[in-house]
Amino acid sequence: MKENNLIRPKSALVKRPMSNRPASAFSFRPTSVKSVQDSDCHVTELRPKSGKSLTFQIGNDRLTPVVSVSSAGYSQFKRDVKTPISARRVSSSRGSANGRSTALSSIREGARSPTPNAFNDMEPAFLELRLDQYGLTVWRVQGKTLSPLDQNEHGFFHEGNAYVILNISPNFERSLHYWRGTHCPEADFQHAEEKAHELDKIISTAHIFSREMQGHESTVFHRLFQEGIVYIEGKHKVGITKASSYDMRMYVISGRKYARAECVHPNKKYLQSNTVVILDGFPRIYVWIGEKTGYVLRTKGIRLARKIQQKQRSGRCHVVVVDESDKNLSEAFKRKFNEPILTNEEPETNGTTTSTDDELQVILHRVSGDKVLYDMPEAASRPLHHRYLTKRDCYLLHRGPNNPIYVWIGSLAMEDEINGAISRAQSFAKHNEFSTRISTCRIREDHEPTEFKQCFCDWKDKLSKDKSLTKRYSAGNIGRALFSRSDKRTIATVKECWSEDLLGEYRGTTQIWVLNNNKLEQWDHTGLFTNNKCFLVLYKTVERSHYQHILYIWIGSRSNEDDRSRVMELALQKDTELDNSAILIRVLDGKEPQHFMTTLQDWMIVYDGEENMKAENGLKMFCVRDFADHATRIQQVVPIWSNLNSSASFVVLSGDDAFLWYGKYSGSTEREAAKELIGILCPSRMFNHELVTENKESSAFSELIGSKAEYEEDFKDLSLDRRPACLKLYDDDTNCFENIDNFSQEDLSEEDLYILDTYNQIYLWCGERVSNSMRTKVFNIAKEYIQTDLAGRNFELVSLWIASQRSEPVAFTKHFKTWNALGYSGRHTYEVLRKRIRQENAKIDINQNMVDVSFLNQPKYNYKVLLKKELPNDVDDTRKHTHLSEKQFRQNLKISRLEFYRLPFWKQNQILRSARLFYHPLVTTTPLPDLSLAI
Repeated sequence: MKENNLIRPKSALVKRPMSNRPASAFSFRPTSVKSVQDSDCHVTELRPKSGKSLTFQIGNDRLTPVVSVSSAGYSQFKRDVKTPISARRVSSSRGSANGRSTALSSIREGARSPTPNAFNDMEPAFLELRLDQYGLTVWRVQGKTLSPLDQNEHGFFHEGNAYVILNISPNFERSLHYWRGTHCPEADFQHAEEKAHELDKIISTAHIFSREMQGHESTVFHRLFQEGIVYIEGKHKVGITKASSYDMRMYVISGRKYARAECVHPNKKYLQSNTVVILDGFPRIYVWIGEKTGYVLRTKGIRLARKIQQKQRSGRCHVVVVDESDKNLSEAFKRKFNEPILTNEEPETNGTTTSTDDELQVILHRVSGDKVLYDMPEAASRPLHHRYLTKRDCYLLHRGPNNPIYVWIGSLAMEDEINGAISRAQSFAKHNEFSTRISTCRIREDHEPTEFKQCFCDWKDKLSKDKSLTKRYSAGNIGRALFSRSDKRTIATVKECWSEDLLGEYRGTTQIWVLNNNKLEQWDHTGLFTNNKCFLVLYKTVERSHYQHILYIWIGSRSNEDDRSRVMELALQKDTELDNSAILIRVLDGKEPQHFMTTLQDWMIVYDGEENMKAENGLKMFCVRDFADHATRIQQVVPIWSNLNSSASFVVLSGDDAFLWYGKYSGSTEREAAKELIGILCPSRMFNHELVTENKESSAFSELIGSKAEYEEDFKDLSLDRRPACLKLYDDDTNCFENIDNFSQEDLSEEDLYILDTYNQIYLWCGERVSNSMRTKVFNIAKEYIQTDLAGRNFELVSLWIASQRSEPVAFTKHFKTWNALGYSGRHTYEVLRKRIRQENAKIDINQNMVDVSFLNQPKYNYKVLLKKELPNDVDDTRKHTHLSEKQFRQNLKISRLEFYRLPFWKQNQILRSARLFYHPLVTTTPLPDLSLAI
């Protein structure tokens, strides 16, 4: 009989002939640290990150692989719970995202080795969990157990309960959260926390793990409920009642991208002009909309009402929209509130507050223990760099008392740091006297959310192995590009680079103005600029069968601050004259984009102020270099040796003398352009100039520009790298910016101003209904946005664009997944949604599903008592059946109460007549007059 696949008892191994080995060397259970030399059996020692050492011993003929709980089916785990555990490396990478063996990944990522009691100690709600299927799973704490919720209940949270939420994305990224309501008992929340940490170990540590509190949820939590969150008062009712009276519920809507409906006591005080309120009074759900409310919030309120209608009422109720502008309907709605206006405070909301200096302070702490003063020292402050995060450590990101706390875990961090991240973040918040309702979130390396990345000035996501890097090279330095065999970078032109934004390829007309004495004057010298002035360049072209106006605001490097502010005001006036159809682009001296050079026929000369143009000795020096794709830019510089550059050509003029200095890395186009420049500036020396090459300068050239000094070999590019775009909403009331996560075109509203930030560029988008006073402040808003940036960017390094609704360039619309001319969230979307609701109400028969619940408040009597002629004083003789208990109702009427109320009225009266409970009004007859008296 073969014993290779059999589990033999321990005694069987001891009886085999051995060479002076103790019996403990053959135990199948994990033992203490033991030397491998004492045993002939294969022994593998694994040291987890916690520092404890475990030795797993395997028989010579045992080939049982280790299976972690995170990757094994629970039925299989129950069957093999008594099987000896092997430490042999599993060749398959199933259950491991990074390709490592399941055994090693389970230990490094925090999963405990299964024990004989692991299955019995596991939460029963986790037994049916499938980690190979993506989706959202929600459990509610009920006593000492977790109850899974139906999919229709997702997004509805009772204020008196605690919840555990697990989401597995299509790419199998695991996010785990536990949530606490405002009135949740401490015992229930602690139980939810314990179960969340237990589940975290089962799934081998979630990529995102957070502690959420009602009204202060983080963005990673809101992202799971795209339709919004509804807070329901009280606890979830465990018992099932046959019928119950329904009390009206009132919800106040807040939020923008992710809406929240907070349950409040029904009262008139919440009916304000800038709020949206839902009154859930079955069989109708009313949506009251203030006349000053934005269309985005209106749409969110209606969609939340439809969510309540579809998922809680099974589509059996009407949604009625009440607009404050409709005075008659609004007054009729207010009469539903019989109680006086309350004077207590409004519910706490999680709205955006005004930015303070404390919120702008971004501090990175290194976490190594539970003591805040000793184990959480400050590692760096704003601006933060990506290199500060090391793989073996754990870091806490502090962004102020009103923002969630992020704890970053490196891929090689110890198990103790992973499991204690949430508790240590809570200790940090308690030490700094933060609110007890602040959210804390643990994130693993390579799974950081956008809010975390935006706090770093040079964050770079890891590239896949198949994605090649592109680097920009000019014609001057392409010869110095050296590549190794392992480097997969390719040479790309500017047009092929992802970071470049281009406009229309068609040639158009150009009109230029210069700012003199706070007024715009016509400038006829196309391509000629002076760096002590500001210019306006209007470029008119045809794009998609309509005219496109592009208004460039060129800012000289030596212009004063007053001229810069004035030219921006005049640019906005020009845009108003063009019916806000122009694209305004701020162009800084020396940072001109390719599409700006196209408007100037790919040729540009910048003089160094008027005073330098008329120097006493007539000495001038011009730098000629290739710029952008195929343009040439000429810049006048101070004629000194240190201003030379090996990647450009230079023209030096002095009276009747002319010199051409060629850098060793300069291209042919630059050299030819330098010759043409001599013909423009000094025609007499067009064919009579001295040619000077680098390192072979003549004595006359050296004497002309002074003593020799060091100079650069290439031009330094101080531009920023591009990042994934993020959308911000500017709130004029609070003067702050609200982040819109996972944005789409529907998030753009016609009455608001938005900022689309790609880190190296900023797009200010203005809706059609934005006031003129708001438009005049767009440049100041952009400057203030950069000043409040957590990454600490320089405003001079950021390209600034301003676009209006229905005049967006392709450079703006390409950051949206889909783009439609009518895809904005405004009046049109709101009216279409209201029309759709009216059409849906016509298909719903609420009378068929209405249940009369007035019998609950009626005293109950025996059926025989109700048949008597003399009834008790508290019995309503017109509705005798309401005084029957549920049992007697079914026995005597031969039908359940629910089925009875669903019948037509004529059928109900027929059943009541058969049961002798139908009300027959007394017929009073008028007595006839006595005729004898009349006689």
